Amino acid sequence: MKTIARAIKWGRKMNAKEYEFMREKFLSETLELSDTKRIEYTEGNHKSNVLWNFEHIGKTLGLTPMKVLAVYLQKHISSLFNYLRTEKEYAESIEGRIMDIINYLLLLLCMIRTYKGDSNETISESNGNGNTNDTRRTSDL
Repeated sequence: MKTIARAIKWGRKMNAKEYEFMREKFLSETLELSDTKRIEYTEGNHKSNVLWNFEHIGKTLGLTPMKVLAVYLQKHISSLFNYLRTEKEYAESIEGRIMDIINYLLLLLCMIRTYKGDSNETISESNGNGNTNDTRRTSDL
């Protein structure tokens, strides 16, 4: 933990403007990563069923999609806790792991809303001229 300890000792601080910039950039990159990976992991079903990968693997292994997601998420959580203990990065950067954790949590939220949630949730869609139209969620989501 020498790196963080040195930063604290030297008085390094992140002000609100730096944090907001970092947060916006990081979340934008995180969502881009999600979109890119979804195309690969859903084997072409990325527009019709974002949960296809978890459902397909779950059906193959006799698990619920949430349990499949839990296995993937736990791998990244374990890596995060290892980083918190050692401050060492291995095959993947800690920022990449954090991105994956955020994306798995978003997919978990998607599962909760899809499998257990309100089917009347309103979704705003762009109508192409800078305005949005409210539409009702369909069972495809």
